[in-house]
Amino acid sequence: MKTARRKRSGQSAKVDDTALTTFSSDLLTPEEERELLTSFWDCKSELVRVLLRHYPNELRAVRPPLEPWPMAQFIREHCTEDRCDVIAVRRLRDRYVHYKHRLASANIRLAAHVAKRFRHHSLAYSDLLQEAVCGLMQAIDRFDVSHGTRLATYATWWIRQTLQIAVARQSHLVSLSPHHLQELGLLQQESEALAHGGKHLPSPQELASRTGSSLEHLTHLQTATRTPVSLNAVLDDDSDFKLTEAMPDTGTLVMQENNERQEALSFLMENLRPRERKVLDLRFGLTGNGTHSLRQIGHLLRISKERVRQIQNRALEKLKANAERVGWEPTLLLE
Repeated sequence: MKTARRKRSGQSAKVDDTALTTFSSDLLTPEEERELLTSFWDCKSELVRVLLRHYPNELRAVRPPLEPWPMAQFIREHCTEDRCDVIAVRRLRDRYVHYKHRLASANIRLAAHVAKRFRHHSLAYSDLLQEAVCGLMQAIDRFDVSHGTRLATYATWWIRQTLQIAVARQSHLVSLSPHHLQELGLLQQESEALAHGGKHLPSPQELASRTGSSLEHLTHLQTATRTPVSLNAVLDDDSDFKLTEAMPDTGTLVMQENNERQEALSFLMENLRPRERKVLDLRFGLTGNGTHSLRQIGHLLRISKERVRQIQNRALEKLKANAERVGWEPTLLLE
């Protein structure tokens, strides 16, 4: 009999767990939504009270006010897996997650509908839908049951704001703020209005005067949102000539300049005394052995630090005079 009771109790526990983890996407009536939101608020309040009751020393200093968003942040930060070892905390946490996910599942169509309005941006629809769901979850955490509005009405604004931030950060190479994204939309509207009215593409000066922004700010905004071009793009449809083949090889030019500078320096240093060449070599690392301080060079050559400075200055003056005599720029050797 005891074994049968244990089996039945285990089966009932599995059924309860399944009920808490199975979410339906069916729409809720206003009465069902209000009842579910009330249950969600009661569960959230009770979960905060139970956490404070079981862990007073740790959580009393961070006790949240009785407001939806601070309480949701408190639960997210402090309702950890270790604290869920307490049966009361674990049960309330499971109910809290169940209510929240049930509300999100019932409003998932709203998130998808708002995300479709942003499909003209360069983000994939799957990424837009994920950001929209994040905005919906945040709206559920922030929603106050005492307000007389529907959850969908409140959540639409948060979903739209989350999508605007995601598009501003990810749709361009340069990260933009939502304010800049709104400015881009206004610029596009004014440009289309001027193009349809005057049958010509508006100039930057016309756009700046219509939108009330400066020409410099408008230029920076258009430059930051310019469409990137692949280096493997073909310049002409009739040929296979790529953009990379038309770009100069800066690495080769730099290597050539370094070789020319090294040859010029070697030529000019032939007119210096051996000790002067030695001091410049140790001081500036001309042969790749690293640079040394005046004190280190004096220790190696067994002379004073001031004497090393005098030799260095005299050698540099000679190099400068020789370079001017040949017709080279003296600063070219020291770059």
